[in-house]
Amino acid sequence: MFSTLPIPIIQAPMAGGVSTPELAAAVSNAGGLGFLAGGYKTAEAMKKEIHELRTLTDRPFGVNVFVPGDKTVDEEAVERYRVALAAEAERFGASVGEPKWEDDDWEAKFDVLLEERVPVVSFTFGCPDKEVIAALQKAGSFVMVTVTSREEACMAAE
Repeated sequence: MFSTLPIPIIQAPMAGGVSTPELAAAVSNAGGLGFLAGGYKTAEAMKKEIHELRTLTDRPFGVNVFVPGDKTVDEEAVERYRVALAAEAERFGASVGEPKWEDDDWEAKFDVLLEERVPVVSFTFGCPDKEVIAALQKAGSFVMVTVTSREEACMAAE
């Protein structure tokens, strides 16, 4: 995949609004690999950006999504952390919200990635199940996983 890029540049998929269809198209049209960030948005918003990007380029591009963390947490540890942060937040006139778990619209985003046959899909914050990777590869996607430890690298290589 990367050896076919005229310019060996991969745009970072920066969640939070920085990665736009226009930016991804500009990178892809210049010969690199542009990326959309799927994090912090709904599956429908991600799908809309994929459609918009496809009107701006016919070159390969990628979409990055967050792998949801384990829903099981040590609630006592989370509460201790919340209490420790409360004094710091108060210094700035803010308060610490209640902790919550969410999956960032994981299942719906996975369905969009399959349906849209995105050329490159990358994952952040963990490794998805082998079945997820296999389904995306079967749909024609090149799959990448961001790793932050030797353990994650070994999981991703499987």
